[in-house]
Amino acid sequence: MIQKFEKFEAILAKIQSIFFCIVLGFMAIVMFASVIFRYVLNDPIIWSEELTTVMQGALAFAGIGYCCHYKAHTRVLLFHDKLPKFMQGIVDILCNGIMIFCLYKFCETMPKYIKSKAAYLTTIRWLNYTLFNYIIYAGFVIAILYILVDAIRTVYTMVHPEATAEAAE
Repeated sequence: MIQKFEKFEAILAKIQSIFFCIVLGFMAIVMFASVIFRYVLNDPIIWSEELTTVMQGALAFAGIGYCCHYKAHTRVLLFHDKLPKFMQGIVDILCNGIMIFCLYKFCETMPKYIKSKAAYLTTIRWLNYTLFNYIIYAGFVIAILYILVDAIRTVYTMVHPEATAEAAE
């Protein structure tokens, strides 16, 4: 059962990695072109800064799930690692529950927020902010998926410690 969760997580992380690489590559190309146009051709690309700023903000929120996958900045390890294994599991479940609750609340209010912020970029009149807000929304949903998988894995390993020992071998 744990192998299925790990496979799901690995596929999701791979898709996110590819998405992040493509978007970051695009942002780097736009910024490089902006520098060349501004300082070499003396003709700046007026939309480049606004677009990359909005994309960077959306990527930061979309990266929440990616950080949860690698357990980056989601645990106070100094405290966590000193606890017995069983208590570590309890703390993990509590932390996961709190994060799921908060992300759920974000997901619950996000559609209203997206509706209220349906505006266009000032320099690219045809590009709506809603696109970037949906990326943020997707980041919250993906984070919930990662955290749910981690919570289920934690409960499973607490209930079946022998399965974890077998998987490690």
